[in-house]
Order: sequence, then structure tokens, then C-alpha cells
Amino acid sequence: MTLDDPAFIKARIQRILMDAPEQVGFEYVADCIYRYRIEHDELACRDLIVLARAFVDLLRMPDFVRRLPEFYTCTHENEVLETLTRSCFTDYPATRKADPHSDAQNAQTLVSLPLGVQKSYARSHERTHHEALLHTPWPQVVEILCENSSIQQRDIVTMASRRPTQNHLLEPILLSPWSARPEVRFALAANPSLSVSHAMRCALSLSVSSIHILLDMPELHRFIHNHLHNLINLHRI
Repeated sequence: MTLDDPAFIKARIQRILMDAPEQVGFEYVADCIYRYRIEHDELACRDLIVLARAFVDLLRMPDFVRRLPEFYTCTHENEVLETLTRSCFTDYPATRKADPHSDAQNAQTLVSLPLGVQKSYARSHERTHHEALLHTPWPQVVEILCENSSIQQRDIVTMASRRPTQNHLLEPILLSPWSARPEVRFALAANPSLSVSHAMRCALSLSVSSIHILLDMPELHRFIHNHLHNLINLHRI
């Protein structure tokens, strides 16, 4: 593992946010946002992508969740940057939630296979298997598909764009290397079934043109809408 390895960067980010004083963690995130959005530093963009992944795991840790209110009271001299950074330390649920029972029924109609068989097929290199599995109701299958070398970007975008779906079926995509692709991050940020907070963190590393397209989407949650306006305003300061 090298210093540039996403796994190393993710571990470093989690260590900063878990172990360092809250203001230090807050300033680290603010600096990443500033360096990418204002200075166009691609290394900062990489860190923001990994940051969005790191939060999936962090928000499953009770000790970190208990720290969130402390991060939320941190300040920064730049008010817009402070607001953007504060949005990183939120845990808002998805705008839309599918019915897990009907979602599973729909997938079974399309796939008609139990979990174990779906996992086996997800590891194969048969396109006909993959096309059905894009509708799987199991995050374990999504995770395997994301690791399969035969899967193409359009498959990942299809899963990331799927409606209706559930947040836990989108998180494996966010955690995967595929989230380094801007098209995938855009699809995730635009999906109302992804948690609002995950969507806001994904948006931090999107291009200005993508942010403008997102702003025109009618089903956008108002928190995300305000967050995107703050990203645009940051460029004007």
C-alpha cells in the first residue's frame, strides 16, 4: 500500500476524523474543498472522492456518530466554505425509499434466483447474467458486480441511476473504485434513494457544469439544492 493508494488515504481520513480534535478534522475537510473548488487541485479532488467513501463506514461507527454535533459547531473564516464543510458532517436520510418487499419481489421476477446463486453469477463473465443482476435487491451482489472486471461503466451507471431503489444498494457503488468516475458520482448524487448527506459529499467533487445540471433536476432535495448553490457561490468569492 502506497501513500497514493485510496485505501491508505481512506484510512488516513478516518483517523483524522475519528482521533483528531473536531476543529482539526473540520479544517482538513474545508481545506480539501477549497483546494479543489478554488485552486483546481486534482489531488484534493481525489481526497474528496475518498472522503465520500470514508463517511459510509464512519457513519456506521457509534463513536463517530456521537461526535457529529461537535463537528457541526466548528467554524471557519469563510462562511460559504464553513457551510459546505458543515454539510459533510450530516447524516440525513434519502429523499425517497423503495418498499424493500416489493423491491425484492421485482428483482426475483427478473432474476428468479436465491442470493447464493446471484453471488455466483455476479462473479461470472456472462453478460446475460449481469444484465438481470443489475436489479438485484442484495448489496452483497452489487459489491461483487462492482469488483467484476467484465462489468462496464454503463452497468454501474444503470445501478447508480436505478429508481426506485434503496440507499444500502447504492452505498457499495459509492465505496467501490467506480465512484472515481464523474459519471458515476453524478448518477449517485442525482438519485433520491441515496442518503441526502452522501449525495452532498458526492457533489463536492463534481464539475461546475454537472452541478448546474443537477440544479435543474426537479426531485432534488432542498438541502442538496442549497448545497449546490453554495458550491457555485464559492467560485464567485
